[in-house]
Amino acid sequence: MAIDTGLAVGCTDLQSTGGISKILLRSWADGDIIVYDNAATKHGISSIKKAGPAAADWFVFEFKNETPALTINATKENGSTAFECGLSFMLPAIDAPKFHELQSMLNTCMMAIAIDTNGKELVLGVSEKYENEISAARNQTFLNLASMEGGTGAAYADENGITVSLMARQFELPRLYTGTLTVSTSALTATTD
Repeated sequence: MAIDTGLAVGCTDLQSTGGISKILLRSWADGDIIVYDNAATKHGISSIKKAGPAAADWFVFEFKNETPALTINATKENGSTAFECGLSFMLPAIDAPKFHELQSMLNTCMMAIAIDTNGKELVLGVSEKYENEISAARNQTFLNLASMEGGTGAAYADENGITVSLMARQFELPRLYTGTLTVSTSALTATTD
């Protein structure tokens, strides 16, 4: 692949905002179907479905305002580039339902869609380079729990909650989701097809 076009920065780019407005998570399932879009000027995913093919089910994870962040760090070694994509968010007010869901993240391979405040839907934990590999070889591209940190604090003014950090080691930059995404914030669910 060679450089085939220039990049422009327009007025809307200069007006873009930081932050994440929604985080959608799901566990990988055997037979998941991902359709990649590599057309000119595209770097996307046009469909994420379960085997069947049926719409993929996602879960909405809410967070304390202005705490979630997506970080991307690329490193190149011996001709191979890896992208460490981190997604962190803060869950306020420690309680049993939150701990139950966090406990279930300990041993699951996930994917995420992080919707930024500009409406861009970025997919993490999915890498086309290993799409046809068995799970044992593909597992390094999954989104996994990296760390949790938090507590009750000591003073009344201290934060009470837990910050969750997820990490995916991918072999390409995060892709934009361009398919149909239906989110129900009241049910805390979403679907992609």
